[in-house]
Amino acid sequence: MEVRVSGLRVGYENFQLQVDQLYFQEKRISVIIGPNGAGKSTFLKALTGLIKSPRGTVFIDGYDLAGLSSRERAALVSYVPQEHSAALNFQVFDFILMGRSGHLHLFSSPSRDDYRKVEEIIAYLGIEKLASRKYMELSSGERRIVLMARALAQDSRIIILDEPTTFLDLKHEMEIVEFLKKLSTERQQTIICSLHSLDLVPRLADFLVMIKSGRVLAAGEMPDVFRTELLAELYDYPLQVIETEGRKIILR
Repeated sequence: MEVRVSGLRVGYENFQLQVDQLYFQEKRISVIIGPNGAGKSTFLKALTGLIKSPRGTVFIDGYDLAGLSSRERAALVSYVPQEHSAALNFQVFDFILMGRSGHLHLFSSPSRDDYRKVEEIIAYLGIEKLASRKYMELSSGERRIVLMARALAQDSRIIILDEPTTFLDLKHEMEIVEFLKKLSTERQQTIICSLHSLDLVPRLADFLVMIKSGRVLAAGEMPDVFRTELLAELYDYPLQVIETEGRKIILR
């Protein structure tokens, strides 16, 4: 599924995000970067419907997001926040099962197929050891993976993640990166995420979007956009991109 944005204007009292034209291809990983307060989270929430977008500005697989019900949106796109504090300390299996709620009729209970779907996702992600534990007793890295599992249970083709590696140690950062690449290549998921760590961008991104002060500074294939002059302008800091052994590295 593809995502197309045209003439989007959303924001708050003292901030407005403006995206004139942007297109995210299906079955690829698109990464959004920019300084704090640039509008990355606002943009991602507009793509999911958590922030209401005007009609005719956000299209998912040809459907106008503003004209869809919450159930219809859930069938198309799932959202993984930076962090999630559960009101109740659910067992991990039940927490992931909550991702199936969009497929249930009012007052109905999960079916045998719903339980089997969750079991398959847990096995696919290799988190069987977490299934019987309490969600709020997990580490930050483990909770991020469980949030991704719940998004998979939603069974949408597009997954949107807000800075999924923030505050994680190196091991868990790389686990999240590998999970996302696996979802893109093996499950053909369309993935759109923001990243805080620039070092991870060349490892993960197929398509790169730079947002600064609520505007798109640049967008395109990662090797074409992840360049010294654009990054220096984006962050107002003399960053330098060098290439060594076929990989792009940031010098600060």
